[in-house]
Amino acid sequence: MRGGTESLWPGARFNLTRFVGREAEIKAVARLLRDTRLVSLVGAPGAGKTRLAAEVATVAEGSFREGLRPVALAPVADAEDVTTAIAMAFGVRDDGDSRLEDSLVDALRATEVLILLDNCEHVTRRVAKLVSRILAEAPRVRVLTTSRVPLGIAGERLHRVPPLSREEAAELFTDRASMVTDLVLDDTGRAYIDQICARLDRLPLAIELAARQTRALSLRDLLVRLDTELLRVTIPDFGGPTQRTLAGTIAWSCRLLSAEQRRLFERLSVFAGYFDIRAVETVAGRDPLPLTDLTVLVDHSLLLADPAESGTLRYRMLEPIRQYAAALLDEHGDGDEVRRRHADHYLECSREAARGLMRVDGRRWSDELRRAEGNMLAAINWARHQCSDLALQLVTSMAAYWEQRGNVNEARGRVEALIDHGPSTHHARAEALLVLSQFGYRQGRYAEAMLHADEAVDLMCGLGDDDGVARGLRALSLAAGAGANTAAAIEAGERSVAIFQALGDRLAEAWSHTVLAFAYFSADDIDGGAESDAAALRLLETGAESPVLTYRIHIGLSYAAYRRHDTAGHRRHLAASIIALRQAGALDGDVEWMWSGLTLAHEEGRMASVLRLTGAARALVRRGYIPPRVVDGIWRRAVGAAENRVGPQAAERLLADGAAMAIEEAVTEATATPGTQAAPLSERELEVARLTGQGLNNAEIADRLFISRRTVETHQEHIREKLHLSSRYEVMAWALAEESV
Repeated sequence: MRGGTESLWPGARFNLTRFVGREAEIKAVARLLRDTRLVSLVGAPGAGKTRLAAEVATVAEGSFREGLRPVALAPVADAEDVTTAIAMAFGVRDDGDSRLEDSLVDALRATEVLILLDNCEHVTRRVAKLVSRILAEAPRVRVLTTSRVPLGIAGERLHRVPPLSREEAAELFTDRASMVTDLVLDDTGRAYIDQICARLDRLPLAIELAARQTRALSLRDLLVRLDTELLRVTIPDFGGPTQRTLAGTIAWSCRLLSAEQRRLFERLSVFAGYFDIRAVETVAGRDPLPLTDLTVLVDHSLLLADPAESGTLRYRMLEPIRQYAAALLDEHGDGDEVRRRHADHYLECSREAARGLMRVDGRRWSDELRRAEGNMLAAINWARHQCSDLALQLVTSMAAYWEQRGNVNEARGRVEALIDHGPSTHHARAEALLVLSQFGYRQGRYAEAMLHADEAVDLMCGLGDDDGVARGLRALSLAAGAGANTAAAIEAGERSVAIFQALGDRLAEAWSHTVLAFAYFSADDIDGGAESDAAALRLLETGAESPVLTYRIHIGLSYAAYRRHDTAGHRRHLAASIIALRQAGALDGDVEWMWSGLTLAHEEGRMASVLRLTGAARALVRRGYIPPRVVDGIWRRAVGAAENRVGPQAAERLLADGAAMAIEEAVTEATATPGTQAAPLSERELEVARLTGQGLNNAEIADRLFISRRTVETHQEHIREKLHLSSRYEVMAWALAEESV
């Protein structure tokens, strides 16, 4: 029964191209076939189900006496023809004496064979009924199917075919591109390939289609044109005269949807990345949403449903499928209405999450905004051309999150691009000005920050918004204090505190107290600043918890402790600030705790830590944070002292080490106690280093310590490695500096 049927199966065409990746997956599916009599490969259009099935069948067919019988069901238009197609694969014909199905089952009863049914989605009911009977009456038959929809019968084991891994996707692209052009790849070219594959969600068919375009487009140009060209690109069918397009492949699945399901499919294309059921209901504009329609899209692999935390589900469309659905949405003319619902939904979500950033569960809200960021950017991109006021509100609502993540430069650019882009309400403009003032403070653009805060205060006064006025005064105080205009800073800070006190908003009042404390510190009034921070702490003790505000308070108090030479207090407040910032999920977006950590290290003589933390802090500075003048001078003196202590070459290496540190490594560096820094010298290594500093050579050190010269050389190697020194002379300089401490 082995001969004559393979050519009927379109999967045979893939023998002309190399199969890439999925080795572990092939073995896993083959194991499933050994343990289960019916395995269905399901997945999105273009996921590579047919090719994977062909590879699995090749591996598995040797385990069956009669081998493999592949049956292509894509050409079968009528469900009644399913039996005929399978019967033809086994040479069973209608003899007129019995039904064809009965004849087929009779032929299979004693047969040990693997049947591969390819592309079952459009005839699933008939396939399910026939396969159920075959499995019941032919005990040595096993069935492997490919389908975008499960058969839904007892005993079916599903294997969802995922996109390729990053490495597999890049290998597939390179292999297929090499068939049509001569690729010359360097690191930049490989990066372009990774970006192309990521944009295509590493979907095999999409990658093959894109790779063929390299015969006419550079990798860079291909990346730019993916959104507009890919759906129309054709790829030859090596088994026949037809050609495939990605659009045609996806359209094949959409033929099986009802009209309402197609409309839902189109509307879900407005999402970028993951989204939840609440977002689906809002964008669909159907209340309540028929869950059957959503389930059908998942079953047809047009929509992915991925498990998330706490037993929830998050949905997403693979990018090529989303592009196809978006084209249909625009074709039907209601795209703007759907995208407006999408933008309004995410504006509400981002505002809620931005308020949550201040609370004790701030990390959860930060994660929510991270997951929503792709959809927010998509909404902003649409709104800037349709409703500039809405676009400005969307950008403003994300500002606190972007600042917390340390992305100040990029975020400022987004606000500036929109604030004068088109007409906006006074309130939207005022809120955007407050954001620009905060970003200006972060970037050291204090004069601009003061002008933005002044205009915001004027607008809020005109609107009669006392809360807005108080927030504007707080922004003005912060910018003025950082710019050394201390009198204006103290006056604005005191007015902000008084307004919030009258409004009864204790959390906002506490926040303004921390800004007033900064104004006092800028005026060199350490006691005044410490008392204002202490007042903020007392307000927090009687109200809601706020890790972000707690962090601000303890950073201020660590500065006061530093100025008072209270090392124990400095260490205590630094530790409290790190705990609070970690609780808020924002440890990697702020640099002020690093400043506090390196000044503590300077006080305690931990010069290597000073330089490593400086390197880490400078890496964040490049993302848009400039230290205020009140701390910049102290910072520079600490760094200068550390550089003088270890020497220029060692200092350069330590700064580079710091720039490459993970955030938790920086925490360890900041909070290390004297004598417990990373990679400390052992007692014997310290002896060797001190004798080196006294000018003794290795032989003299060996005699002094009663050890071999080779042991001294080993200790010298370890000392240079641990202290990041490159020569004996640098060890001598380090030892002399240690003796002088």
